Amino acid sequence: MKYPDYVKKFRPKGTIIKRVNDTYYAYYATSKRIPNKKYPVQVIRGLAGRIDESGFHKLSKAFVDTGHVVVRECGFTNFLLKFEDEYVSRRKEPMKERRNLYRSMIVYLSNNSYLNDEPGTTIYSVPEMVEKFRVGIPNQVTAISKICEYDLKELEPLKYTCSVTMGKRRFESELTKSQRELLERIGLKEDEIR
Repeated sequence: MKYPDYVKKFRPKGTIIKRVNDTYYAYYATSKRIPNKKYPVQVIRGLAGRIDESGFHKLSKAFVDTGHVVVRECGFTNFLLKFEDEYVSRRKEPMKERRNLYRSMIVYLSNNSYLNDEPGTTIYSVPEMVEKFRVGIPNQVTAISKICEYDLKELEPLKYTCSVTMGKRRFESELTKSQRELLERIGLKEDEIR
């Protein structure tokens, strides 16, 4: 098999290379003589690391707490947060309450939003929003839709863009083809909704 020059350059001694998709992995390997065989048999002893254009990256063991996994929506939330200042500028309450109201509306629209865990943010229930701010929830949904210039139902795929936290490690869900197409249609890059 033919490998790029950087793979040959950075390959550690005593390893063999295997390609998986577009990633090159180095595995510790030795040869072992077997009786009645003409040639030695290769024995793979474990993964050493991966190789890319910048060098060899040794395998590091990461221990992840799989007993406590937190999955939170971030795509839809981060898209709507881009319009927070405009929403806030249209209301008369103190600034912090206006921001909390807008963020409460985002949580109303996406129950699993990471804003539920955001320090310094108070998320109001629907009865609290209605009583404290005298808002009609359908009117607020319409207002948010007008501010962002999209039908919120059209943005539904963004609700499945999530971050996953296990212990101190954080992972991001991979975007689907339809999510990528939606981002392209609305003119956003992936890192703008992460």
